[in-house]
Amino acid sequence: MGNDTPPRWDRRMQQRLARGEAAALGELYDRFASLVHSLAHRVLDDEDAADRITREVFGYLWENPQSYDPKQGSLRSWIAAVTRHQAVQRLRQTEAASVRDGEQAPAQAEMEEKIREASTAARADYIVTSMPAPLRKALELAYFQRRDYRQTAADLGVTEDEARRRLRLGLQLLSTAHNHPALPPSAARSSSLPRTAPGSRTPSHTSQPPHRPHGPRSPHASQPAGPHTGPGNAPPGTGHGRSL
Repeated sequence: MGNDTPPRWDRRMQQRLARGEAAALGELYDRFASLVHSLAHRVLDDEDAADRITREVFGYLWENPQSYDPKQGSLRSWIAAVTRHQAVQRLRQTEAASVRDGEQAPAQAEMEEKIREASTAARADYIVTSMPAPLRKALELAYFQRRDYRQTAADLGVTEDEARRRLRLGLQLLSTAHNHPALPPSAARSSSLPRTAPGSRTPSHTSQPPHRPHGPRSPHASQPAGPHTGPGNAPPGTGHGRSL
């Protein structure tokens, strides 16, 4: 999945999306679709639901590029936070629908624990894939391949003290998965993402992202309409709709 993009790239991408460049959306999708899909799947454990969340997130980015504030962090981190929030909301909706369909309702505390664990797991996945490669490799050796710190040091070709340092830093980063906010500040008042709605504005470029037959489907693919939040629930700064 790679590390965060340079701040200049993030600002430039936001500006291009704000101008309605469909090619910018395609570039953004190519770079981050696998991240969005994997985080959504980690929460929902459902391929179709993860596909739908992926389309919704990129539709939201297309409609609301101004919701991202470069001063608050990287675009990659913001996209991950929006994805986790939307996936958690979908999980809540799924649980509620199961109750309406007559299935036995889980206890509220049990449901909240399930949602918390799913969100934390998604956040931990993101942290591991985002941390510097030396830290990530040390964690992989120690916790997935069951190496102790001496074996980890030998495998990495570093001193034992350096191996311990990398493991300690990696674990400190992972510990933040339990208390990290599920949604970035700029969208904190939104309960769910709005649907991408057709509007009066069209992209300044007519090119579309290339067709991708494998993996997460393109945000331009036809899809069932998601839950409509209405104007009152839209994130602050939502503008008029744009169509692709």
